[in-house]
Amino acid sequence: MRTYLTIILIGLVSAFIGMIPLLKKKADKYTLLATFVLFLMMPYVIMHMHLPWTQWWWKGMVVSAALALPLVIACGRGCSRCAFPLLLASIVVGAFISFLTHYLL
Repeated sequence: MRTYLTIILIGLVSAFIGMIPLLKKKADKYTLLATFVLFLMMPYVIMHMHLPWTQWWWKGMVVSAALALPLVIACGRGCSRCAFPLLLASIVVGAFISFLTHYLL
């Protein structure tokens, strides 16, 4: 139970961190909501996905960048100024999640 609460807290923090670049670029509310939900669920996916060819510190970056690609493509269609910050935020947040899950769980 403690593990899942920690994953939820990491997800909330990472969701707010991931939304910061999009707020600076004045993204629309649907992009912000999709980003929040994506980064909220990202720690759970990273924690339960086993990639034997990755190290613990870059597993989060790889998984979050791969899962954020559809959102980046969708955001690039309507609001092209938000695509690169979203991809960069997903890599940074993925590294943040990797470090927190490695040292806290």
